[in-house]
Amino acid sequence: MTRELVVERVFDAPLDVVWRCLTEAQHLARWWVPAPVRIEAMVIEARPGGRFGYVMVMEDGAQVPMEMMILQAADHRLLFTDLMTAGFQPVEAPFFGFVGELAVTAVPGGLGGTTYRATARHARAADAARHAEMGFHDGWGAVADQLGIYAKGLL
Repeated sequence: MTRELVVERVFDAPLDVVWRCLTEAQHLARWWVPAPVRIEAMVIEARPGGRFGYVMVMEDGAQVPMEMMILQAADHRLLFTDLMTAGFQPVEAPFFGFVGELAVTAVPGGLGGTTYRATARHARAADAARHAEMGFHDGWGAVADQLGIYAKGLL
């Protein structure tokens, strides 16, 4: 099994709008988790070492806090990890032990669309397999679809 899991989509929204949806908390909180789960207290400091934290509120009301760190937020590429928290502080027990990458590019030909690629890179194939078994493709696919609808709605 591979150590890398990928979801790709093409959106009918311009690159700059989709990029804002990836890097601005008020937009990110609207699509980041599969509905009906929702986000509270979203924080994204889009710079190396910046905080990427939020609370997932599950259907039953249970709250699941997440704390990660931004590795890069430039050139329409957002990299983050659950291996560290803000300020490059190592995590004792990461959730999956991965580096996530959200990369967006303009659709060629000046049509105004955006290609979105979400990648989760794991240190071990077993961790990638566990992430896949927990629903990576369905979950990250669902949030990609939510992003496409949300970004188009901002036009």
